[in-house]
Amino acid sequence: MNLASIVAEWDGKSVEAITGIYEQHKDMPGFGSHLIACLGNPDSDRGMTWLIKHYLEEGWSGGDNGPSPEEVSTMLKILPRCAHWEAQLHLLQCLDHVDIPGKSARPLAVFLRTAITEETKFVRAWAYHGWYLLAQQHPAYLDEATGLLQAAQNSETAASVKVKIRKALQKLT
Repeated sequence: MNLASIVAEWDGKSVEAITGIYEQHKDMPGFGSHLIACLGNPDSDRGMTWLIKHYLEEGWSGGDNGPSPEEVSTMLKILPRCAHWEAQLHLLQCLDHVDIPGKSARPLAVFLRTAITEETKFVRAWAYHGWYLLAQQHPAYLDEATGLLQAAQNSETAASVKVKIRKALQKLT
């Protein structure tokens, strides 16, 4: 059975099971690249994005320094098409570990504008954090990011989201 099929069979709940999948496959040559290439399947995106995020957090030990700019662009292109909020969350969390390619900045900004209105507070929180990262790496977005974050300070009701907003603003200013 291939990795995509194994991940598609994951129940979406067991951290032990998805960690076991990671441990069994992490030393496979090109593991991270393979994970990114498997994105785009609603049956496995939640698990694939978790694996990508975990692999990035572990230092992307596949013998290189992380995903290529093309692979990051692929991840960001898939982001708005992820059907499950957890897959979106995982990819937003990956932004802490990658450089946002110039060609992906505008599509990411389009997604982030929508994501800050999501019902799921975790996605909203990480979308605001995404604005900080986008503005940090692409200063053309600094004014928009600062304005959105300042406005959200007054309108956001979820405490956990407000914390992300406050920290993002502190880092930007």
